[in-house]
Amino acid sequence: MKSDIEPAGIGGWLVLPALGLAISPIVEGVQIFRDILPSLSPDVWRTLSDPTSASYSPMWVPTIVFEATTSLLIFIFTLSLGYLFFFRKSARVPRLFIAWLVCNLIVKIIDRVLISCLPLTGGAPDFEIVSSLGRSITNAAIWIPYFIWSIRVKNTFTGDRS
Repeated sequence: MKSDIEPAGIGGWLVLPALGLAISPIVEGVQIFRDILPSLSPDVWRTLSDPTSASYSPMWVPTIVFEATTSLLIFIFTLSLGYLFFFRKSARVPRLFIAWLVCNLIVKIIDRVLISCLPLTGGAPDFEIVSSLGRSITNAAIWIPYFIWSIRVKNTFTGDRS
């Protein structure tokens, strides 16, 4: 429901999540090509999934499958959310944006747990993973309340109420 009180449109603080949403598919795509696809190559897969290999751990396959699947799903979700956010100004955007933030946070937590079970990490925190988890927590803590209570959000995302 659009309020008669301004503001409306992608402006003010809404610019920041809009920029994050615009940049996310690029970052996610690079991560898929840089981190995920190499681990799915036949040689790497064979080495990590063969119980006779020195690099074998029963956690490699579930970790790689989890990361590949969730990376692809989040990438598709991000593109869909971006379309609804920028082109449709859909009334579903606030709920979907919150779901996107929560999904990213849950995936990062599960990923951290899985990676800590791998023999090469020895349970030691990886700076990139920990900082990524910290960013997800911070983003959720800031933007979920904003998308729930912001008048700008309510006034901007009014289209396509089906």
